[in-house]
Amino acid sequence: MINFVFMKTFNLILSLVFLTIISSKAYPQNWPIVIGNDIHTTNKSLSEDYDNGYLLCNHNYLNASFINYGWLVKTDINGNMKWTKTFGDGEYAMRFTKAIRSSDQGIIISGSSGKFDLYGNCDPLFIKLNTCGEIEWCTIIHDELESGGNYGTGIIEISDGSLIGMVRYYGNQAQTIRISIIKFNLIGEPLWVQHLAQEDSVYNEEGDDLILTSDSNYLVAGHCSYSGEKPYFIKTDSDGNEVWNLKYTSDNGLSGNADQVFEDINGRFYAIGGGHEPLHPINPMLLKFDSEGNKLYHKFIIGDTVKGSGADAICYYNDTTLVIGVQWRVDPVPTGDGFSEIFVTDTLGNVKNRRLLVEQNRTPTNIIKTIDDKIVVTGHYFLDGNWDVYLWKMNSQLEDDSLYTQPMVYDSLCPDEIVSDTIDLDCGIYVDINEIPTKEEYENPLKIYPNPADQQIYLKVKSGQGKVVKVFDIYGRQITALTIPSIGDMSVNVSSWQKGLYLFSLFEQGRFVKSAKVIVR
Repeated sequence: MINFVFMKTFNLILSLVFLTIISSKAYPQNWPIVIGNDIHTTNKSLSEDYDNGYLLCNHNYLNASFINYGWLVKTDINGNMKWTKTFGDGEYAMRFTKAIRSSDQGIIISGSSGKFDLYGNCDPLFIKLNTCGEIEWCTIIHDELESGGNYGTGIIEISDGSLIGMVRYYGNQAQTIRISIIKFNLIGEPLWVQHLAQEDSVYNEEGDDLILTSDSNYLVAGHCSYSGEKPYFIKTDSDGNEVWNLKYTSDNGLSGNADQVFEDINGRFYAIGGGHEPLHPINPMLLKFDSEGNKLYHKFIIGDTVKGSGADAICYYNDTTLVIGVQWRVDPVPTGDGFSEIFVTDTLGNVKNRRLLVEQNRTPTNIIKTIDDKIVVTGHYFLDGNWDVYLWKMNSQLEDDSLYTQPMVYDSLCPDEIVSDTIDLDCGIYVDINEIPTKEEYENPLKIYPNPADQQIYLKVKSGQGKVVKVFDIYGRQITALTIPSIGDMSVNVSSWQKGLYLFSLFEQGRFVKSAKVIVR
């Protein structure tokens, strides 16, 4: 009897183990997955979603010179499309640059739109979707001068749920204002703007990547012209004030750009881009610097025999390992011939492993590490007559990941099935970046000086329609109302006023904004 029970129990356990092995069996997956296929599309950002699927932020082309749709793609864990959201109507310019999940599990997107620009140019665009992919709000920073080249180039969420967006602005101050950060409240209203890179010696600056640092500040990576094109980094505090900037000057002979940046667990920063020194051709380049903006290290990843190579994507895999996407070719022409690869390196840029993705001189665009330590890579390539996005998933040895066969639930936070559709944006418009107050103007919208005063009082107010300053005496009686002119500054002669205390109250569109007490003596 004992033997029978033992054998029955043993057989049951063996059966359960066998069923577990069968149900979790990994099937080979044919990577890459091609996304787009019959349309021209290029990838701008990639992230792992809360349900282990992937969010891809793309934009689509009507032709080689006109980008007419922003395209958000959701896939399952195996890269198969679950749904897409297409933004635009195909007639006006539209592009996306980044999409991230917010803390409330909505989706925040940066990009640009030409809907309100008659000349085919673009305005910075920011969108918030809910968990079902429906628009909660969208904001366009419109340029009345119709001067093009204005884009939202990045977006991050900060601890209170508000947003910091980065814009590239080629408006009427293209020589001086080219990188700016804007703070948005929870409903997409711009609160303040801070213009960066205001040094006279720096010009043609571009911000390519924006990250939130471990000390809750912001870091911009890009490039500028400073005796040639140079990698360029700006760190600001949480109010957008520059703490330091780092540019690679002619004293070290390094030129190039920095496309992506990340911070490691020790507060050091790594950036990747394409660069060169006098004895090196253009080459994938790893840069390393500390939290104070001090250069620590740089290395060219490929030898000096390559031509026309570079790198756009970098992933922090662990504290000893980086994953970098590179492109390279040996012959100067044709420029499209070459190789797109993934390199696994140590933190000094020494290559430990590599994998060829596509025989085309195009760099992978984004690399992420998943929650289960896999590597997901995107790139866009012109292989079959149009631009397609390619998606790979691989293990730490750069081998194709296996197909996941177990049932998984996607988009569980949305009560209904998310459907693919096309959305023509209807956004709130904020005319001209110059209409947004600076951080100082936002916190101090009404400046009055001198105070005390005996002859003339000067008022400094951010210009805008419907702004009035009402003046009250100590008894609460209104003495006068001053309509703020378009230039935002005005003066008041108080030499005939009774000596005493007055209250100056600023109203905008009838809404109270700020008060200041002034003594007339």
